[in-house]
Amino acid sequence: MALNIKRVKKIREFNRFYTKKIGLLKKKFLGSDFSLVQARIIFELSRSGDIVAKDLAGELDLDPAYLSKILKKFEKDGLILKETSLKDSRKQLLFLTEEGEKTSSYLQDISNRQTESLIKHLSEEKQLALETSMEVIKRSLSPGNINSEIFVIRPHRSGDIGYIVYRHGVLYSREYGFNEEFDGYVAKGLALFIENLNPLKEYLWIAEMGGTIIGSVAIVQLTGSTARLRWLIVESAAQNQGLGKKLVNEAILFAEQQGYKKIILWTIDFLHAAQKLYSDAGFKLVEVKINQVWGNKIKEEKWELVL
Repeated sequence: MALNIKRVKKIREFNRFYTKKIGLLKKKFLGSDFSLVQARIIFELSRSGDIVAKDLAGELDLDPAYLSKILKKFEKDGLILKETSLKDSRKQLLFLTEEGEKTSSYLQDISNRQTESLIKHLSEEKQLALETSMEVIKRSLSPGNINSEIFVIRPHRSGDIGYIVYRHGVLYSREYGFNEEFDGYVAKGLALFIENLNPLKEYLWIAEMGGTIIGSVAIVQLTGSTARLRWLIVESAAQNQGLGKKLVNEAILFAEQQGYKKIILWTIDFLHAAQKLYSDAGFKLVEVKINQVWGNKIKEEKWELVL
């Protein structure tokens, strides 16, 4: 493939913009006493719990001799300690000391504050778009993902409501034998949502892959302190890629940011994949009822998450 100079220049232009924006050109990391490399090493040690120098060098793509020099300084400054592995006496495990953990917390705090200062003036919609764009960049450039499909999550727009109703109807009819009454149930709920939408307390997310809608989820206000999670759906072609978890996490984060104290949802006992998503996110089963609806006798479950 011929080199696309225009595209290369655009990427390099973005790289220059972003490195300057987050202060990577400065000698010290965010005004601390540490360089960017030193701060990253401390972060990795904090995240891993215990690791050997060889694996740490590989994880950060650092020259082992250069890493060894930094680790010696950290050990001298009381930030790390080494212990012989119980599994392999030839290996020295690296740990952060109590002082090292304090340093890690400090560095992460100033990093979080800097990142917050970059995006706090943006609307929720623009922050979500920025996050999605970064996810696309990360997935596109990650080894092993070069040829993989990439999903993006965006706010709903005109045309999405009808499509969500359509896909719910198709999937639940095909997989579980629901009749057209289920289409009406979904359509009525979405119509009321759009007619009474409170953008400060409610949101509908749409997931796309290659320009095709592959999932959705929404937060709907029930009371001033309680939200309802609704219309979670992930197409089969997009399953097992973390999309369902991503959608649920987006909904929970939004609910927390808008001051809700609790999220409830209703699901069906045979939707095992959805149940696992809810359970992993911290939801608890609080109620079960049996109804004759949509051409089936089903057991509905109410799940609840206290925020």
